[in-house]
Amino acid sequence: MTAKYGWFLLAPPLATVCVLFVVPVVYLFWVSLHAPSTSELYAASLTLHNYVDLLRDSFYLTIIGRTLGVAAVILGLCLVIGYPVAYFVAVLPPRRRMLALLLLLFPLMVSNVVRAYGWVALLERQGVVNTTLRDLRWIDAPLDLLYTPSAVVVALMTILLPYMVISIANTLAALDRRYEEAAQALGASPLRTFVHVTLPLSTPGIASGTLLVFLLTLSAYVTITLLGGPRSKLLVSMIYDSVTAFQWPRAAALAFVLLALALVFTALIVALLRPGRVQGTAR
Repeated sequence: MTAKYGWFLLAPPLATVCVLFVVPVVYLFWVSLHAPSTSELYAASLTLHNYVDLLRDSFYLTIIGRTLGVAAVILGLCLVIGYPVAYFVAVLPPRRRMLALLLLLFPLMVSNVVRAYGWVALLERQGVVNTTLRDLRWIDAPLDLLYTPSAVVVALMTILLPYMVISIANTLAALDRRYEEAAQALGASPLRTFVHVTLPLSTPGIASGTLLVFLLTLSAYVTITLLGGPRSKLLVSMIYDSVTAFQWPRAAALAFVLLALALVFTALIVALLRPGRVQGTAR
């Protein structure tokens, strides 16, 4: 009887997820298996040419490689910068820690569009950076800072860094400090204590922060478009371009390539970091 009532309670949310998520994704995959049409959403014939063409075309392979490269650089910067900041936040007294977390959350309250345009004002040829460097006589001509992969990396790193810091800081703050004290009592140096105790115990926060940063990078269309421009397109930009050109099957295939990259990276992070072992769920 209890199981029956349990399924009765689960039925509405499961139906909602199925209708609003599963069905659209399945239909999108169905669209990607059709040839393009000039008069309809897609042609009647089934084909795998959309996927084959993507994997054979050097242009799209370059876009995929650039997407992974930019995401990897952003992820590395967020991890290298975010972990020390998260450790500093975690060791603060509870009240100061809460204040620090609130300060980290504050930039997330500002729209990414506004922040992206802020970077445009800083990096454009007549922007703050070029104007300052020219006034200091460090440059004679404006630098091409905007519409480059570097501009995308810097902007997205600053936007996504709080996600990494907050994820790791919450995990570090919840650690039992007696583990570190025991390691040091047994003669371990602070560096060995960090490498063999603190770092492994913080893998759940590293995993969650890494996944957040990587997945949000893949889908950050606005920032990539405003700061990357036509010369630094990533995979999400090509999806939008295909949609605006009414190439629905090609756009659907690109979307599933992006989804496949996200799923493969998620599986790699879970397999490498194994965050479940810290919580006692791994075997």
